[in-house]
Order: sequence, then C-alpha cells, then structure tokens
Amino acid sequence: MIRNLIKSINKKEWHFLIAITLFVIFLTTAPYLYGWHQTPENYSYTGLHSLTPSDIHVYFSWIESIKQGNLFIENLYTSEPQARVMLNIFWSSVGLFAKLTGLSNIIVFHITRIILIPFFLFLLYLLASYFWSDKTWRRICFIFLTFASGLGFAISGIIDDSVYRKGWYNWPLDLWAPENNNLLTMLYSPHLILSTMLLILVIFLVFFSLQKNKIKYSVSAGFLAMILFQFHPFHTPTIFGVLFIYLLIQFIIHKRIIFSYLKHIFIFSLVSSPSIFYWLVLEQNNFIIQIRTYQNICLTPSLWVTVFSYGFILILAIFAIFVLIKKNKLNNLNIFLITWLIVQFALLYSPFNFQRRMMQGLQIPMILLAVIGLNYIYCYLKARLPAEKFDFWVSNKYLAVILFVLLFGSSHIFNWVREFSVVVNKTQPVLYISNDTTAAFDWFKQNTQPSQVILTDLNNGNLIPGRIGHKVFLGHGVETLFFNSKFEQVNWFFSNNNLDDKKKLFLKNNNISYILYTSQTRNLGDFQPSKKNYLQQVFQKGELKIYKVK
Repeated sequence: MIRNLIKSINKKEWHFLIAITLFVIFLTTAPYLYGWHQTPENYSYTGLHSLTPSDIHVYFSWIESIKQGNLFIENLYTSEPQARVMLNIFWSSVGLFAKLTGLSNIIVFHITRIILIPFFLFLLYLLASYFWSDKTWRRICFIFLTFASGLGFAISGIIDDSVYRKGWYNWPLDLWAPENNNLLTMLYSPHLILSTMLLILVIFLVFFSLQKNKIKYSVSAGFLAMILFQFHPFHTPTIFGVLFIYLLIQFIIHKRIIFSYLKHIFIFSLVSSPSIFYWLVLEQNNFIIQIRTYQNICLTPSLWVTVFSYGFILILAIFAIFVLIKKNKLNNLNIFLITWLIVQFALLYSPFNFQRRMMQGLQIPMILLAVIGLNYIYCYLKARLPAEKFDFWVSNKYLAVILFVLLFGSSHIFNWVREFSVVVNKTQPVLYISNDTTAAFDWFKQNTQPSQVILTDLNNGNLIPGRIGHKVFLGHGVETLFFNSKFEQVNWFFSNNNLDDKKKLFLKNNNISYILYTSQTRNLGDFQPSKKNYLQQVFQKGELKIYKVK
C-alpha cells in the first residue's frame, strides 16, 4: 500500500514537497540563527526561544548525561540521592550522536530536529495522498497539515498572558504550546517531531490491521508504539482510548463482537506492553519518578480558549462531520477519524494531570476532516456560482493564499514576530549568558563532580545541568522535587544575613556542596557569603562568585 502511494506521487509533486521542506527548515531554523547572530558582546547564546524555554535545558541535560558515559539518566535538577533508573531511548540516541561527533548539545539538538523534518513532512504528504487521489486536493491537504493554525492571535489582546496557576495557563495554545500544531512542533524539539510521526503511524497501522485483517500491521504498530511509549508515554491514553471507543462503535454497528478486531488489538497491546510496564514499575517503586509525575501538571486552558486555539480548522472539521452524517457517507475510515477527533479532544479535559500533553496529534484528524469539509464547500460553490464568480472568488490561487494566511496563519505570524522581537529587545534573560557565567560553569565542570549539588538562582539552576551535566538544588518546575518548597527555601536563604546555624543545617541536609552567587541571588536579599565561616570562596569572575561549603 505504501509503495502504491509513493508511486502515485509524480515528479511535480516531489518538487513541491522538496520546496516546502526546504522552506520549513529555513522557517523553523531562522529564529535560532538570528538569536545566535544577535548575541551581544561578551555573551553566548543559549539556544532557547519563547516556547516553554525552561524545558529545553532538561533535554540538554539528558544529552549531556549520555555524553558523560551514562546509559541511564539521573534527574540533575533535584538534590535528593537517587539511582540511575530512567532510560529514554530517544535522548540516549541523541546523546550518543553528540558523544561520537564531539558537537555541543545545542548543535546536536538542532541537527536532529532538522534531520527529522523531511521525514515528518514526507509522512504528512503520504497521509494526504492516502486521503486524496486528486493532486490539487492532495497539496491542499498537505499545506493544511503543515502550516494551518488557530485563531489565538485574534483573542490574545483580551486575555491576560501573565496568569499561571499550578500548571494552568489560560492563554491560546497556538501561541505557546508546541504540541498544538505541526509547525510549532517542528520549531520546538526533535522528540516532538518523532513522537508525532510515531503516533500517526501507530494509529493508522492499527486501523489497517482491523480493516485488512493482517497481523503484520498490528505487529508493526505494536513495535512502533513500544518505541513511542518508551520515550513519550503521554500518548498511551490517546491511542488506547481511540482504539477502545472505535471498537465499541464497530461492535454496536455490526451488533456483534468482531473477534478479528480483538485479535489485532491484543497483538498490538502485547507487543507494545514492555514500555508500558517499564513506566508502571518505575511509578510504583521509584520515589523520584513518583514526585516528578505528581508535579507534571499540564492543564488545558478554558474550553473557549481551546476552541479559538484551533479556530477555523475545528469549525471545518465539525462541518465535515455534519455533512458526512447527513449524506450518509460514514465509512469505516470516516468513523475512525471522527472517533479519533472526539476521543482525543475529550481527553484534553480528562482527570489526567497532563491533559494538555495529550493535545499532540489532535490536529491530524481535525485537519483531515477539515479538508473534507472544505472540499464540500468548494464543490457546493462550483455547482451554484456562475463560472466567472467562481473563478475569481473560489478558484483564485492568490486570493486563496491571502485567505489562508489570514484565517489559518495569523497566529504563526504572531509567533515568528515574537521570536525575533525577544531577541531584538532582549526580553528573555535566558536567551544569553555572560562570558563570566560561562567561565563559572567551566570551573564547575573542571573542578567538581557531577554529583555535587550547586545552589544558585532559578535561571542559572535551569542552565547548569544542560550545560555541564551537574546537579542543582533548584532549576525546573517539574524536575525539581518539591519545587514550590525549594523555591521558597532559596528565597529564604539569600533574603537575610543571619540564621547561620539554620543555613548550615540547610546546606548539610540538602547535600549542597557549592553556591553560585550571582546578581540574581544578590537581588533576593542581604545574604553576604564572603562573611560566612562555613563558606570558602574558590572562584570569582566579575560579579560572579563560587563558594565551597566547608
């Protein structure tokens, strides 16, 4: 089947696909290149951007851990003693690539991202080809899958973007959440690109196994799901939820249990189960993983905000469902798409604390249905409008591009303008670090052990594990265990210059070996480390000082 789809792509389509691929690579890499080019004198670029930037250095820390010769990953963002038990096959592979090439974490990160983009876009074009034999509508579907976004920009001016409460950020998803659409996914991180690819392959391979009753599809889907669940387990409820509801619908339609369907679901579940059991065992037996999971709160914004975050894509998808039902064209493929859309959308408001993470991949069935709805509108207007009006208002390529940009691309324009503006205005302090800070990091790497805990401000605490692979007391809202308590403890420690007995006990109880004293820690209060007999200054560069705990 895949061979036939590839054969159906003609030379002109290949040129179109290559052109779009090169454009997407340029578009998603330009903000990083511009950020690097605009690096101020005596500073270095961290490789971050405005989309959940604190998470990127977590990925860098995993790459760094593998570069240092570790197969299993340790949580470097928390001070508690722990065993290395977490395996992430994706980041381990990226880390091994970094170790073999000797390239920096940021360079390897983006090389991997760029390498995966052509494969992802090729998969999206195959998907469009599966649904559309017509070459024009195939391209339209592909463009929507690649570039379409919501209407978050339209409501951005009436919502307070500073409201963040315990994992709930009521801001349009297409303006900040990389899982919302495929273009943001390709801008953000390689692991999201690969996990979206695997999600698409797994869901459709299971569907093919049910339709064609061939074990090769269910086995292949299970194997790919095992890989997916191993490094990105958030998709487990989505995949099994969609398959379970689809089976129920088919049993109801046929008024019987279809045992061939159960056979393939069992095979799929069995093959994919090792990764599921791996995480279940960790959750039950590892305290670090338990608290980390508990803190991983990613709640979906209000329903109306989510609706605007998908905009006309969701409207067209709902219209397509209405038309398919009215015209009695609910074949198994359409039922499957509708089930996928409804179940995954419902999971956004399910009791899971990682609701928003299950948004990834939702755009796929939504857009496939939306293009079906758009095709019905096109055919309806073609049958009813005079030829001249139809050619100008509907079949006008230039007008179509303008309307697409306005209705489906305004949020992307907002995002890319913001990406460049934060560099120009230097509004993100984590974008650049001074050479003095780099020198301090290098001193830690050369003179201390990775297991020795460093106490510093939140920003530098976020950077240190990803830059040098050393542990910090505070650095990330999810990875740092008991983050809120530790955040307050850091503020308490630097806020005053007394209570030394309690502070010595604090340092001892939390296994803290070094203090990185920065302008940020100085701004927290009156603490004067140079006057403490339990601290010894071992490094100074400009305003930065490193103190060893005696």
